[in-house]
Amino acid sequence: MTPQETAIYTRFAGIYDDAYHFVDYAGGAAFVRDVIRARRPEAGSLLEIACGTGCYLKELAANFEVEGLDLSPEMLAQARMRVPRVPLHHGDMVDFRLRRQFDVVCCLFRAIAYVGTADRLSRAIASMARHLSPGGLLLIEPFFTPETYWVNRVTLNQHRGDDSALAWMYVSEKTSTGARLRIHCLVGTPAGVEHFVEDHDLGLFTPDDFERAFADAGLRLTFEPTSPGGTGLYIGEPR
Repeated sequence: MTPQETAIYTRFAGIYDDAYHFVDYAGGAAFVRDVIRARRPEAGSLLEIACGTGCYLKELAANFEVEGLDLSPEMLAQARMRVPRVPLHHGDMVDFRLRRQFDVVCCLFRAIAYVGTADRLSRAIASMARHLSPGGLLLIEPFFTPETYWVNRVTLNQHRGDDSALAWMYVSEKTSTGARLRIHCLVGTPAGVEHFVEDHDLGLFTPDDFERAFADAGLRLTFEPTSPGGTGLYIGEPR
């Protein structure tokens, strides 16, 4: 079967939860809650940027009034089935504008890498900062830096359901502007086996890139070296 080229998180949205079946969303949400309670115990509202299929929103809704934003209509469709009562917004993290502010704005699971460039990183953080209520917190879990990125590493993930099987594989490539994951997916059901490909182009940002972006947005930056994904957590607070 010839691979079908698709935009990111279109066909993949339907298999996303199976693809990432190994992620501990409950544990990750507990970590985020602890970070928030330690710095702003009175926080009541939270906006998740790049909320995907809503797995973190479902967990965080137990403690906060949550909303989500994502660029992919297909991912938002999955999220609406998981958290039907949560307000979800379609938009680009670089230049979104909602009609309210939040005590916490967060971008988890290293999704910030999808902004691609340092300029777009600054614009995204400025957009997030605009949506913070006075004294609010901005939490961003980063992707790899240029030095820590796994260059030319082959990754294979698999999942088997009751009547389906999934395998997805990519090589971590470095490009002139960042990183590329050319993800090959095999999805098997009783109807047959489908093969499709998604190209994910990602930014590789340094701590200095984040320092400049947070400073330009008027935020004081601290770095927590641990995080659910193992890459640490950038925490921005008003100066």
